Parts: sequence; structure tokens; C-alpha cells
Amino acid sequence: MVFHLGFKSFSDPGSEVLALTGQEPGWPGGWPWTWWGWVGVQIFFVISGLVIGFSAMSARATAGRFLRKRILRLVPAVLIAACVALAVEITIFGTPVTQAGIAWIRTVLFFPTGPWIMGQFWTLGIEVFFYALVLIFIVVKRTALLPMVGLALILLCGLYWVVRSLGDGSDPLGFGRGTQLILLQHGIYFGIGILLSDTARRGWQWWHGVGIALGCAIAGVQIRQAADGEAGAAGLAGLWPIAFGFFLLAIGLVIVALHWNDRIVARLGASAGTVRMAGLMTYPLYLLHNHTGKPTMAWAIDLGAGPVLATGLAMAVTVLVSLWVAARLEPALRTRMDAAWDKLASKRSV
Repeated sequence: MVFHLGFKSFSDPGSEVLALTGQEPGWPGGWPWTWWGWVGVQIFFVISGLVIGFSAMSARATAGRFLRKRILRLVPAVLIAACVALAVEITIFGTPVTQAGIAWIRTVLFFPTGPWIMGQFWTLGIEVFFYALVLIFIVVKRTALLPMVGLALILLCGLYWVVRSLGDGSDPLGFGRGTQLILLQHGIYFGIGILLSDTARRGWQWWHGVGIALGCAIAGVQIRQAADGEAGAAGLAGLWPIAFGFFLLAIGLVIVALHWNDRIVARLGASAGTVRMAGLMTYPLYLLHNHTGKPTMAWAIDLGAGPVLATGLAMAVTVLVSLWVAARLEPALRTRMDAAWDKLASKRSV
């Protein structure tokens, strides 16, 4: 959110905010605090590997339960956000109805390739392919091997990024989106997450540390490459160590959360529920922020607000909308989907 609203909305010549306000691309105030925000995707993948590692290696894990949990977690927010995005694209951004409608269909059906109604949806296809990999091990009842899978992902991605960095920086296999979907580009992050979840289950072992350290080193190579695409046009690619530093900080916070969780929850007391809700709202926030924040920014700028004030207002609106979705709309839709799943399952059993 910080990257898209606080930096890209002002520096990208194709920005909807610039188109709506008639401004020229430029540097927003506070840009040093926003341009590196794209590294949130890498952190998101680590957390996903962590959560799915816990879920899959649980004694209660079955293929049916895993599928059900993943669908009920992913789909409600996507349906809600896609409908919001469709309305904004047509009425505010001026996207032709047919074009927006096709993108909406591809989004709600989780097509692995674009166009999607939300540009950031590209990460969800990678998530689904990771889920499919984990599901295979659940089906064959070999989830104990998942830590080794995490190591394998780190090693394979390391080889991919070494080869890519030694070349011209382009995909050496020529698969483009394909190398993302088969986890060659971002598998290191899921691998780190799986290993971190295993340390919480079984305690630290030397190979956990080696694998996580190797994964973080490879992440540095990938983040350096990603900086060219995300900030190269602005001349900031050379500052990639800042983004990498925030990634390492996030890994450290994950480790603290894993191994001192009981103490943290005890210290938080009654506010632990608020922290949990803040975590739950990050998914709808990720999906919604462009289509709630950018119209808010354009409206504020048209009323005379400066870039910093407009961005702050847009982020506040996005957080409030995301909180409403996570606390009200998502649970309501999930409850209906859950009931429909139970009804379908009972019919099949009969």
C-alpha cells in the first residue's frame, strides 16, 4: 500500500492518480519512506510459507480440510475486492465495460495469467501453485518431508537466480510467468517460511539455520534484481540494500513472534485480539488498496490537498475499508460458503 499509493502513484507515468488529476510524474514528499515498499510481496510469501507449513504439518491435516481452509480464506476477500475494483475501474478510471468485465471474470476464477481487475493479483496465482505443491504431500501422507521441500525450493531458486544474475538479468528459461508459477522465482520465500515453521515445531537445528541463511542470501540477489523493475526508472535501483534490510527485519520479527509468542500474547492481554484483526485485515487491504486509495487521493488533490496529505488520507480510508471487510463482510460471506460446502458434502455422502 505504501509503495503503490505513496510512491508509484506519483512517479509512474501511467498512474491513474496522475491521469485523474492532470499532473506530471514527479517525486512525492516522503518518497525515501515509500519507494522500497514493494518488498512487502517477498515478506508476504514468507508468511504464507510459514502459515501453510503449520497447517500442512498439523496432525489434523487432510486434503479435504486443507482445501476447504484455503478456499474459505482466499475466495471471500477476492469476490468482495473484485466487485469494488470493477465498479471503480468502470466509473472512475474509465476502463471499457467489456475489458473490465473480462478482467473481473479472470480474477474471480483465479486465472493464473492476466489481465486481472487488480494488478497486484499476480501473486495469488503463485500462492495457488504453492498450495498445490503442499497438497500433493498431504495427499500422499508425506508432510514430514515438507522441511526438505523448503530446502529444495531454496536451492533450486538459488540456482535460478545465480544463472539469471550472471546473464543479462532476464529469465534464462524464457518462461516468463511460467517460472513464477512453478516457484522458480519466489520459491525461496516459501522455503524460508516452511523452515521457520519447522523450527517452532521441533526447535532449531543446524540445518534450519543454514537453510534460512542461504535463503536470505538468495533473497538479496532476487531483491536486487527486483529493484531494477520496481525503482529502476526512478534511478533508485542502487538503493536496493534498504529494501533488503527491511526484508531481514521482517524475518527477525517473524522469529521473535514464533519463539516468544506466549510471552507476547500474555503481555498484550486483551489487545491481542486487536493485533489478530490487524493481521486478518492485511489480505483485503492488499487486494483493495489501489481501488480505494487512488480515487481518494485524486479527490483530495482536486480539493487542494498536497501529495503527503492526500496519501495519508488515502491510506486511512483504505485501512478503515479493509477493517470493515475483514470484520464484517468476509466473515458473513465465509459463513455462507461454509454452509454451502457442508450442504454439498452431505448430499455427496447420501
